[in-house]
Amino acid sequence: MSTQPHTISTPILDRFCVAGINYHKADIAVRGAFSVSKEDFTAIANSAKAQLIRSVFVVSTCNRTEIYGFVENVMQLANLLAEHTRGNTHEFLQYAYLKNGEEAMQHLYRVASGLDSQILGDYEILGQIKQAVDASTANQVLGPIMNRTLSYAFQASKKIKTDTGLSSGTVSVSYAAIELLKDLPGIESKKILVIGAGKFGGNVCKNLREYLPATSVSVMNRTDATAETLAAKTGTSFIPYAQMNEAMHASDVIVVCTNAQTATVLPSMLEGAGEKLVLDLSVPANVHPAVKILGNVRVIDVDEISTTILDKTIARRRADVPKAEEIIESYKQEFYTWLEEYKYSLHLKSWKDKLQELSEWQPREYCEMATAAALSPDRKAQKAVTRLAVNLRTNQEKGCQFINAINDYLQMS
Repeated sequence: MSTQPHTISTPILDRFCVAGINYHKADIAVRGAFSVSKEDFTAIANSAKAQLIRSVFVVSTCNRTEIYGFVENVMQLANLLAEHTRGNTHEFLQYAYLKNGEEAMQHLYRVASGLDSQILGDYEILGQIKQAVDASTANQVLGPIMNRTLSYAFQASKKIKTDTGLSSGTVSVSYAAIELLKDLPGIESKKILVIGAGKFGGNVCKNLREYLPATSVSVMNRTDATAETLAAKTGTSFIPYAQMNEAMHASDVIVVCTNAQTATVLPSMLEGAGEKLVLDLSVPANVHPAVKILGNVRVIDVDEISTTILDKTIARRRADVPKAEEIIESYKQEFYTWLEEYKYSLHLKSWKDKLQELSEWQPREYCEMATAAALSPDRKAQKAVTRLAVNLRTNQEKGCQFINAINDYLQMS
């Protein structure tokens, strides 16, 4: 794989854009205002199609919301996102980063590989990007160039995962919560309630069973059937959602993984309930701010978990960042080579058709002089076009390469 860098500036690359906010500048409340649900993205996709935007996808996690697309101006993406979330464009721009071209491409690779994660090397982000891409495919807003763009980014991420220690260990926000609980005195005798049975809640239950097998764990969800299925799968106990108040009073630790747009855990639910530790892993925050002022309750949110638990692991991972960046650069250069060739693909097809037409214009006497070993018109055209493709990529001489291709074709006779 070549690592020789080269610069590229094409209308295609310049139109690749990203608009987003993340944990670097935006707190949980701001990130929550721009979080995107499945229904929100369907609305975004429909608006994009109405604006003739062929490719767009949105990555929305607890740490970031980013909208990517091939557009004329990055503000088209910012406006699309603001239009279909609870924030507005003015508020978004106070915290946002707007990138296009090479800068946007570099950002995508860093996000996909975990270099831009709040927890360095968090490999869960790749799965979240793939889910976002699946949603774009389902909504018919993923074109072939975006598909190839993502393919190279995913390949780079995979190689970083296998060839470096950037993602060593099982570290994510859900696992960071487990690390915090493992240090809790007497955790083996504590009762833990997990509220939320989506993918994130599923990861929490799985990690609790794997790393704290002696601890009593129960799970509930707004849809009881979903929680019941997760409980059976992970070996935890199921509690109906209607019994939330009683369940919280009976638990020592409450882990909130819901995806509601308003608070799920209210102060009234925990008043006089005894000492509680509440881990709010939701974005937007699903524990009401007033819960934090209750004397018997300690609330820890996503940001606090991410910044206080993983210092040692992150220090080890930082040592492999330069190697990861080299891998990213290598795959980017491969993609740019493909993109340069893609620029000419439609022209090459057109010229192949034109060269084949030349055979129909040749005089009859000339055709009769051809030997049995002579190249067929199709073979000559393909050979000339192949040579033209190579020349367009590598030949920096002045002059028209297309005229040279015609000369090559005629001389093959």
